Amino acid sequence: MAEQTNIEQLQATLEELKNINRIVDKISRVRETNHIMSIVVEELVRLTGSDQGVINLVSPTDQSDLLTVIRTGEVKEGDVPYKLANNLSGWVLRNKRALRIDDLDTDKRFAGLSSEDGKYKSMLCCPMIARGQVIGLLSLIRGRDNVPFTEDQTRMVGIAASQSAQILSNALLLEELAGKNKLLELTQGQLRDENARLREEVGTTFAFENIIGKSPAMRSVLSLASRVSTNDSPVLIEGETGTGKELLARAIHHNSPRKDKPFVVKNCGVKTESLLESELFGHVKGAFTGAVQDKPGLFREADGGTIFLDEVGDAPLGTQVAILRVLENGEIRPVGASKSEHVNVRILSATNRDLKEFINEGKFRQDLFYRLNAFTLSLPPLRERHGDIPLLTHSFLEKLRIKLANNDLKISSAALDVLNRYSWPGNVRQLEHEIERAAVVCSIGGEIDVPHLSPDVLGSTADEIDSAGYRGRLREIVERVERDVITAALAENDSNILRTSKILGLTRKGLKDKIARYGISTDKD
Repeated sequence: MAEQTNIEQLQATLEELKNINRIVDKISRVRETNHIMSIVVEELVRLTGSDQGVINLVSPTDQSDLLTVIRTGEVKEGDVPYKLANNLSGWVLRNKRALRIDDLDTDKRFAGLSSEDGKYKSMLCCPMIARGQVIGLLSLIRGRDNVPFTEDQTRMVGIAASQSAQILSNALLLEELAGKNKLLELTQGQLRDENARLREEVGTTFAFENIIGKSPAMRSVLSLASRVSTNDSPVLIEGETGTGKELLARAIHHNSPRKDKPFVVKNCGVKTESLLESELFGHVKGAFTGAVQDKPGLFREADGGTIFLDEVGDAPLGTQVAILRVLENGEIRPVGASKSEHVNVRILSATNRDLKEFINEGKFRQDLFYRLNAFTLSLPPLRERHGDIPLLTHSFLEKLRIKLANNDLKISSAALDVLNRYSWPGNVRQLEHEIERAAVVCSIGGEIDVPHLSPDVLGSTADEIDSAGYRGRLREIVERVERDVITAALAENDSNILRTSKILGLTRKGLKDKIARYGISTDKD
C-alpha cells in the first residue's frame, strides 16, 4: 500500500514537472512580454482549475504601484478581477513568498475584506522574483463553487511563477532596450534634420545679399567681401565699434570653402598676454600655476576652418609675434611646450584702431600689419549711411515681433524721422538696442512713437526738438514722455495701480508718487 502511494506521488511529481517544463518551453519561444504573461496565466488557470487569473507588474520605482497587465477567466463588463490585490499585495511584496487564502471571509489575517458574495472566496498569490526584485504578482482566484487550492497546487504555481519571472524579466529588459534604441534613432534623426535645417539657415543668414545695406559704401564693401571669401588670404576688417565687423567676418567664412569647418572668435583686447596666448595657442600641463591638464587652444579648435581675431590692435607685442608665426608657416606652440604644432587656419581680423598710428607709436608690429591686411575691408559708420537706417529698423522690428510675441509692433514715421537725424555713435549695435528698448516701452500700444525713444536719441539733435508736437529742453521732453506713457498704461489697465506698476517696472508707491507729481487723473478719482 505504501509502495503504491509512493508511486502515485512520484507520478504526480513527474506530471507537475512536465507541466512546469511545458510552460517554460512555451514562453521561451516568444519575446513579447504580454504574450509571455498570457501563456503563464492561461496555463496555470487550466492546470489548477481556477476561475480567474491575473498578473500585476510592479513599478520599478514604486512597489506600491501595480499595473494589471494580463487577466483571464470569465469576467463580466465592469467587473475587476482580483481587485482585492490592492489590499493583499503588500503582504506578498513585504514577505516575498506565496500567499494562500482558503476562505477570505473567515481569514483573520485580513479581517474586514469581503469575498463579494463568494466571487473571490479563495485565492493564491505568488511573487514573480527576478534578480532579487519582485517584478510582478501572479494571482489565481476561485469562487464559492470551487474548492480551495491544495499544497501541491501552491508549490507548482510558485515554481512556475519563479521560472517564468526570469524569462519575463529578460523580455522586459529587451523591450526597454528596444524602446530606448528606437528613441535614440528618432532623436538622432531629429538631430540630423535639425542640423541640416540650421546649416541651411546659417547659409541663408550669412549670405552677403542678406546683410542689410543699400548705401553705395556698403555695396562696395559687400562686393569686395564676396570676392575675397573664395580664397584663403587674410582679411583685415576696419570699422568703428558696432558697425558689424564680426557679422561680415562670419559671412566671409560661411561663403568660403571652409564653411563646413569651425568658425572661432576671439577678442584680443580683454586678457593679459600670458592668458591670451594660452587661450589662442593652448598650454601643456604644468606650464603655469593652475595648468592642471593640457589645453588645445583656439587655433587648434579652428583647424581646417577660420579664426576671427577681433580688436587685433589691442594684442600684446609678444602675442603678435606668435600670430605672425601662424601666418608665415602655420605653426603654433602651446605655452610650456617644447615642440611646435601645425594648423591649417584662415585668419580674419578686425580693429577699430588706426594700426598705422599704432605702428608709429611702437604698439603694433609692421610685419604683422602687412600680413594681416592682404585685403582690407572698411565698414562705414552708420552716420555715413543714413539711408540704411529704415531698412535696419524694420529688420530689427521683424525679429522683435517674434521675440516679444507682438505681431502689431511697428514704428511711426515721426519716430523714424528722429532716428534718421541721430548721429549713432554706437552704430548699428546701438540702433538695434534702441529699437528693442522702445519696443518694450511701447508694448502696450504696439507702435513705437517719439515718446518711446531714449533720452539720448531725443536730446541729441538739438537743445530743442520739434517732432510730433514735442518741444522744449531735454528734461521737459523726458517728463512729457513719462507722463504720456503712464497715462496710456493706466488707461489700458482700467486705472489699476498695482497692475500698471508691475507693467511699468515701478513699485506701487513709486507709481502713485508720479501720478501725484504729474497731476494725472484716473478713472478711480
